[in-house]
Amino acid sequence: MIFTPTQKELFNKNIEALSNILLKESLKEIKSSKFELILGKDNLDINLKDTSDNTFLYENVI
Repeated sequence: MIFTPTQKELFNKNIEALSNILLKESLKEIKSSKFELILGKDNLDINLKDTSDNTFLYENVI
C-alpha cells in the first residue's frame, strides 16, 4: 500500500501510543504488505484485498 504523508503521521502517532513494547517494535518493522486497502462510497465499506491472489478479506462488508 502507498500511504499519504498524513496517513504516515497518524500511523506513527498510533504506534508511539502503544504501551506494549513488543507489539510496537514488531509493527515498526513492517516495510511492505501484500494487501491493498479498498474503500467504498460508504464509510463502513472497507475491505482488504490480498494482491497475491486477488481475494478479499471480507465477502460482504456492509
